[in-house]
Amino acid sequence: MEVSGKTDEECDYKSLYVMSKTFKVRPMFAYYHHRDVSFRGMLKRLCLTKMLPKGSIVNHLEERFDDFFFLDFDPIILPPEKKHINRYKQAKQKAIFFSLTKLIGGRKRAKSSFPGATNETSDRPLVHFTPNKGWMNDPNGLWYDEKDAKWHLYFQYNPNDTVWGTPLFWGHATSDDLTNWEDQPIAIAPKRNDSGAFSGSMVVDYNNTSGFFNDTIDPRQRCVAIWTYNTPESEEQYISYSLDGGYTFTEYQKNPVLAANSTQFRDPKVFWYEPSQKWIMTAAKSQDYKIEIYSSDDLKSWKLESAFANEGFLGYQYECPGLIEVPTEQDPSKSYWVMFISINPGAPAGGSFNQYFVGSFNGTHFEAFDNQSRVVDFGKDYYALQTFFNTDPTYGSALGIAWASNWEYSAFVPTNPWRSSMSLVRKFSLNTEYQANPETELINLKAEPILNISNAGPWSRFATNTTLTKANSYNVDLSNSTGTLEFELVYAVNTTQTISKSVFADLSLWFKGLEDPEEYLRMGFEVSASSFFLDRGNSKVKFVKENPYFTNRMSVNNQPFKSENDLSYYKVYGLLDQNILELYFNDGDVVSTNTYFMTTGNALGSVNMTTGVDNLFYIDKFQVREPF
Repeated sequence: MEVSGKTDEECDYKSLYVMSKTFKVRPMFAYYHHRDVSFRGMLKRLCLTKMLPKGSIVNHLEERFDDFFFLDFDPIILPPEKKHINRYKQAKQKAIFFSLTKLIGGRKRAKSSFPGATNETSDRPLVHFTPNKGWMNDPNGLWYDEKDAKWHLYFQYNPNDTVWGTPLFWGHATSDDLTNWEDQPIAIAPKRNDSGAFSGSMVVDYNNTSGFFNDTIDPRQRCVAIWTYNTPESEEQYISYSLDGGYTFTEYQKNPVLAANSTQFRDPKVFWYEPSQKWIMTAAKSQDYKIEIYSSDDLKSWKLESAFANEGFLGYQYECPGLIEVPTEQDPSKSYWVMFISINPGAPAGGSFNQYFVGSFNGTHFEAFDNQSRVVDFGKDYYALQTFFNTDPTYGSALGIAWASNWEYSAFVPTNPWRSSMSLVRKFSLNTEYQANPETELINLKAEPILNISNAGPWSRFATNTTLTKANSYNVDLSNSTGTLEFELVYAVNTTQTISKSVFADLSLWFKGLEDPEEYLRMGFEVSASSFFLDRGNSKVKFVKENPYFTNRMSVNNQPFKSENDLSYYKVYGLLDQNILELYFNDGDVVSTNTYFMTTGNALGSVNMTTGVDNLFYIDKFQVREPF
């Protein structure tokens, strides 16, 4: 097949012409293709987004001809008018498409140079950050540039492979809205190939306590990174400062600023404690099960104040601690301190997870209110949570993001040329009236997803105020889906109905693939267990079928958010994004994040709601929205 770019003199846009012996030349208009979405997802986006100006496309083609790539299936030849796109869905002619996302803040498709890398599924999430290529794990250095209104995300990054390995860098991305992220060059690099710039945090040194800045640097952009330098011999805490607002960094000449003669001392998280006018650091003595708390006047000299040790789940080791003041939901002017600790391995469900403790902090010591270890996220794929140093107040004061994978199987997930994604950014609050069971209220961390989509479509309601029976299941056509989908379900259980313990009394949602409906996600609620379940094992992808650590089935205990008129009400919001699912129960009182994988190109085609018992479930609301 021969391909050439030609200018269409009759319009203001650039056209592509495909030349082949099997069919005539046809014009194809260039539309915004968001990252590496599936072909059917691309069609949906084509219907919703503007064509790009001719000039920018011409320039892009001249500079980045490698952005062309061939599809392995029969695509559509697009006519000039957008209104005809859907009419050509069954076209059977070979063509090429290309990605122009770099022009408008996304990522262009990158070719993998990694030997043995799998491409069994390559549908890239649309609203969850992924690296352009290579390996990613822990989020690092989260901060908000108040001057430029820009959010910064750094992350553990191996650009040379799709598995963890040294040298390990700090990758970098920025965002205007916490949803759409733009890749930036590597921010921090290790000194040696057998070493790594391990996890850490970022602070804004407004008052220049470190002495690194002069008056030419805006106080709002005086950022200092505190990170672990890992070598085979030791783990020590380093600092680096930026004179350009967080894009490049200069290493402090007198590093390390903190050492402990240990190979297991890492992940410094630093914040400013206003009452004492000091910097506070939490750092993990990982295999001593200690979170040590240090103070400093200048980010260079640190004093050990106390340790929070041997609390909660111990697992194999502590990692990625964090201490932050979190407002209460009932009264945002009131707050408590929350200590986050990551565990790997040793999660109750296997692999890695995050726990937290609620208590008080006096500038030197953190005291938990009780010895309860609480779980941040009940899914398999949420680890190394880190909160932002500062925020835009309109979003709230406690925001965080986590690595959406699990160390048990992260090196084997079937994506290429990248591995791993981040969770959505979440806004945290404390629900001081969380009804853990009918007898007890607890303090509980609540999470609200931040999702900013400027062109989000409307919600479509498919079931409202109806009682579900075996005969009246609901079927929703998602054939135009991008593979990214939101849903809201409010349902109630009839508490007067007696159900035999031998009956699986379920409300089930079946999210089926379009090209192959035998691949599907099943999720739902079962009355006797009082739990919401997920089955992610119905896939033909080899990794899903064969990896013993990729647990197919899991569940979350789910309590009603209200009861009235013999009905117990439950609420769930879900976001499915190509290969990651986030579930928020009862407005985020409980959260579960899990990855899933279907065969490449098998985007969501339908969702079916069914029940095995008549008149047990009352559907108050079931609605679906495609963000794009």
